[in-house]
Amino acid sequence: MKQYCAFLLTFCLILSAAGASADDYSFDVGAFAPKRLEINYRLDLRPGFSFLEKDSRQYRLTLADKGWRRHQNNTTLMAATFGSYKAGDNSTLIFDGLLTVNRFLDQTRDTQVLNEAWLRFDINTSLQAGIGKKTFKWGKGYAWNPVNFGGRQKDLNDIDLALSGYSMLFTQFTRNLSGYLSNTALTMALLPVTEGLNDDFTENDSLNFISQYYMLLGDTDIDFYLMAGTAGNHKIGADFSKNLSSNHEIHAELAFQREQRSYNIAANGQIISEKHGRTSFLAGTRYLDHRDITYILEYLHNGAGLDQSDMQNYFDATDLALATANKAAMRQAAQNYTLYLNRQFAMRDYLYLKASKPELFGHLYINGAFFSIVNLADKSHSNTVEVSYTGLTNYIFTLRLTTNLGNHNSEYGQKLSSDRVELRCQYYF
Repeated sequence: MKQYCAFLLTFCLILSAAGASADDYSFDVGAFAPKRLEINYRLDLRPGFSFLEKDSRQYRLTLADKGWRRHQNNTTLMAATFGSYKAGDNSTLIFDGLLTVNRFLDQTRDTQVLNEAWLRFDINTSLQAGIGKKTFKWGKGYAWNPVNFGGRQKDLNDIDLALSGYSMLFTQFTRNLSGYLSNTALTMALLPVTEGLNDDFTENDSLNFISQYYMLLGDTDIDFYLMAGTAGNHKIGADFSKNLSSNHEIHAELAFQREQRSYNIAANGQIISEKHGRTSFLAGTRYLDHRDITYILEYLHNGAGLDQSDMQNYFDATDLALATANKAAMRQAAQNYTLYLNRQFAMRDYLYLKASKPELFGHLYINGAFFSIVNLADKSHSNTVEVSYTGLTNYIFTLRLTTNLGNHNSEYGQKLSSDRVELRCQYYF
């Protein structure tokens, strides 16, 4: 696997050199004519290595007796294909597939995901219908979207990565108006859940209705959301985004679920499951300063997250299991961490900050960014610095460094990897 990934990386670099010496600035009008089939590909190679935190409870639970080194190589290879096919005068097939091969801690895993495959019918200029597997990206937040009732949450490590959708039947009606209310759109969808079909959307088999109503009032975007299901999956939500000036924007989201499952951790480390009405919300701002740096700041509240006492109960129970070398308790603690703690926004209150700048160091093709997610309860945080280069046609090279900081009884201080360095080589064709 290591030799294979090294070969692919070398191959990408050779192609880059060839592409850099063969720039073609000719203009072909025929290339812009509508095509029946539009298909694109992306290869993404991500070699890197992680520094393991040997003092973390997760290392002591799962790896201490295996003699792992202080650092481990980790490699991810992704191959994606996406595009559309004009099936008829008023119908289009949209598709997006992803193959991922990942190697970490001497384990290789591969996954094949059909993110999207849905047929769109353009009934007229205002009405559209569709059927198939589709991805909804509702909400105004950059890091998290509690109102995205019909879609999955973003991956903070790759916020632009395509997400897998759900199989559904949907329709969308749009209308342009004159006046202060200048545009409206109503999206409605039916999403069934059965064994083998959308089975991770709800706990039980159900038929779910989800909808979004969008309005443009002046320069303010407003959305209202509704979800109702036969298994009691009832949610309501709203969001807005408003430009205060040409370089300053504010946004917010609010979602309420009548019976949302949440978890508590008892003093003995046992998981207690319960259902209550939960409210989650996000409030943020985006600001562009005179140096062309864009700042994004967001406060996130996850109503179904764990609180500080739950985390402390888990840490205390795990310390007891390790001190007594209770193998059964250690296995249970490791499993509980994987299922309930090792996920994005496992606790309730976070702060997200991102700063990005194009043309870093005055170079046209070099861009830089820094982002941080802070757990406000225990003050631990994860920070990432990245620098990307886009000077070669169809290529993006990105170098990323991520570090997790926090005390021994904190979320990010207890991550298995304390630091991670990664190079991303993306090729589009």
